[in-house]
Amino acid sequence: MSWYLRLVGVVRVSNTADAWEPRAVGSRKARTLLALLGAQCDRTVPMPDVVDALWEGAPPREPEANVATLVSRLRGRFGQDTIVGGRRGYRLGDSVHVDLHEAATQVLKAERLLQDAQAAHGLLIAEKAMRLLDDGPVLTDHRTAPWAEQARDVQKALLRRSRHVAAECSLRTNAPRLAQVLAETLVATDPLDEPAYRVLMRACVLANQPARAVAAYQRLRMTLESSANRGPEQASRDLICRILRPGPAHMSTSDMGSPVQHRRS
Repeated sequence: MSWYLRLVGVVRVSNTADAWEPRAVGSRKARTLLALLGAQCDRTVPMPDVVDALWEGAPPREPEANVATLVSRLRGRFGQDTIVGGRRGYRLGDSVHVDLHEAATQVLKAERLLQDAQAAHGLLIAEKAMRLLDDGPVLTDHRTAPWAEQARDVQKALLRRSRHVAAECSLRTNAPRLAQVLAETLVATDPLDEPAYRVLMRACVLANQPARAVAAYQRLRMTLESSANRGPEQASRDLICRILRPGPAHMSTSDMGSPVQHRRS
């Protein structure tokens, strides 16, 4: 049987027939163990890291035996293949699918579809990724754990990439207003996200709002000068020059350069 592990928000487990709320999953330590393994994708988490995450520097006398008991209970509840491993470490089995990693796969697929000039399909996939990711922080019941912070960093990076590719796909499918909304969300999240400003400028021009594009550039310039002590990148300066160039106000996406390339999470 396949299980779906939800890390965005609080830890939840579900399948096609049942949904398990946090307390029904097991004890807090059992939920922490599932969350830790889920955050690490298919990597085996060494036993010392498992013990540290569960007891935060104050383990019991026989921590490995306690971990084995937790694993046994989770296997009994969700199936023997839910967790793989032994005394050296554990990982989630192939029967468990994790929202964070499913979203990562979808973001990568959307980026490839955009590169292959399949923007409409790419937009659908990017929107699926955003729905998975944009439902609150990852692991809200593990606010201070370093491994949970790393998972939240992954979530933020994936959400940024999904919004960027969705905005670019929106431009390519003649939906500049959606691109504007996505770009404004990106800028609100990170005021120094210069590629997001360029998406916003392009979307404004395609929506026949060149004045808003110029205003976005001015906002970018002032933000960079006050917060980063620098001016806009060459790509941004080139774009504003194209926008201000005498001629028809409308510009195609090809007139305004290629989409930004993103770092992989």
